[in-house]
Amino acid sequence: MSAHPHFHYMLSSPHHNQYGYIMLGNEKVHHIDDIHEFYRALGYNDKISKTGLLPEEFIWDQYHKNKCEKSDVCLQIKIIEYLSKHSPKFLENYAVECEHWLASCMTKWTNKSTECTDCITDNK
Repeated sequence: MSAHPHFHYMLSSPHHNQYGYIMLGNEKVHHIDDIHEFYRALGYNDKISKTGLLPEEFIWDQYHKNKCEKSDVCLQIKIIEYLSKHSPKFLENYAVECEHWLASCMTKWTNKSTECTDCITDNK
């Protein structure tokens, strides 16, 4: 595993063989059993839902589009936190690597890195 893992998930194409999984490269790390709970873990809540913004639109708006409030790094941390709570396999296989990566992220945040302007670790 590299120093900076990049997890992605497939929730937009029901017929895709990776649908419903959090992936690391081509490896299926975890199957998402409750999609609503997963989206809540990424910050999508009832208040946002009532605005009419769909979960994937919210994630794009928060983590991916130009000049968004949070970076993809923040999204990766949210996914890692979700996996830590819901996947014993993840903890068994990736815990040590992710601890190092999260420590690196905290160092960037402490040093006021430009990619950490509104980091979720602010509340820790």
